[in-house]
Amino acid sequence: MHHVKPWIKTSFASGSGVVTKDGLQKYLNQLGFNIVGYGCTTCIGNSGDLHESVGSAISENDMVAAAVLSGNRNFEGRVQPLTRENYLASPPLVVA
Repeated sequence: MHHVKPWIKTSFASGSGVVTKDGLQKYLNQLGFNIVGYGCTTCIGNSGDLHESVGSAISENDMVAAAVLSGNRNFEGRVQPLTRENYLASPPLVVA
């Protein structure tokens, strides 16, 4: 099983709970794509905090952090206030 690097924040905010009924969620959980909410959770920055050391490194070094999401908008800070760049991709590519 592939494990995501600790500096990568993963989350999953589905449009509805129906997607959890097909058994796929157990595999997404193993990869770190745990459900953080439904609907516009990620859209409004509610995907959760970054690990403290990651957030500190971004702020202290004026780094440009990026997010990859399967939503339909990519403005600065959309996913998390410290992400200044956001890139759109299809759901399978976001997980890959």
